[in-house]
Amino acid sequence: MTTAAPAVSRTKRSDIYTPATLAREWQCSERHIRNLISNGKLSAFRLGGKLLRITAEAVEDFECRNLTASAGSTENASSSGEMPLASASVTRLGPETRARLNAARRPCTPS
Repeated sequence: MTTAAPAVSRTKRSDIYTPATLAREWQCSERHIRNLISNGKLSAFRLGGKLLRITAEAVEDFECRNLTASAGSTENASSSGEMPLASASVTRLGPETRARLNAARRPCTPS
C-alpha cells in the first residue's frame, strides 16, 4: 500500500520571517515592517491568531516592486531636473504651531 504525497508542500522554516528578523535584515524598525503589513504593502499571515509571519516569496515580491518603482522614479527625476511633486508640496510648521503640537502630545511613559 502506497501513501500519496501531501498536496500542499510545507515551507521551510528558513523561508519564513518574523517582523523582528526582517527588520534586522532590512536594517529598519520592527514597527516599520508592521506598518507595511497593515498598509497592505507587504503580505503576511497570522500564526495562531496573533503572531505575524512573512514568507520569503512576499519579501522577494516587495523588494522587486520597490526596486522597479524606485529605479523608474530616479530615472525620471534625474532626467527632468525638476523636484518631485511630493517634495515641492511640503510645508514647514511655524514655531507657534510646533509649540502647540508639542504641548498637546501625551507624555511618553516607558513600559
